[in-house]
Amino acid sequence: MAAQLTATGVTFSDGTSLSSKYSVLAQNTVGVFYQASAPTGWAQVTAHNNKALRLVNGAGGGFGYGNTSGSGGSNFTTVFPSSLASLSVSFTATAPVTGTVGGHTLTTSEIPDHTHNSNVSGTASASSGGSSFRTPGSANTGGVNSPQGIGQAHNHPFSGTVSLSASGSGDIDLRIQYVDVIICSFS
Repeated sequence: MAAQLTATGVTFSDGTSLSSKYSVLAQNTVGVFYQASAPTGWAQVTAHNNKALRLVNGAGGGFGYGNTSGSGGSNFTTVFPSSLASLSVSFTATAPVTGTVGGHTLTTSEIPDHTHNSNVSGTASASSGGSSFRTPGSANTGGVNSPQGIGQAHNHPFSGTVSLSASGSGDIDLRIQYVDVIICSFS
């Protein structure tokens, strides 16, 4: 069946016509339009301004910012400004640290050349009240002979605090793309 759209409605080839907009759309129907003003027969709803549209798979027709009252929250251009926003972040933390490094047995070659205070005579002459003498050895052993007692494990306990601090700043771009639409009611 062919139909012709006229200024007063729709006329069909069998002579019938729809001359009332209420035959096509129910009164008080609300729609979203991508145009500057409401179409003929529609009135723009101005209760909502500077808000985002949210797609839901449940019941539509609501509004708000996560609650049912629709109050509070921030408008669209406050959350998503039309220019870059500056951002600064600073973080500082201090944590106690304790532990033990142990279980390693030094080899003769790992012992550095060193001196010992002693009250006994060694390879150097000692005077009364103590002296310092160098334990002789080769350069390969750090100046240490292989005396008795080398080859035993030992531990080095430690404790203190570790402080971490970080800061930074930069720009964050929240300028999302959007399409301006209007909400209209069919009257």
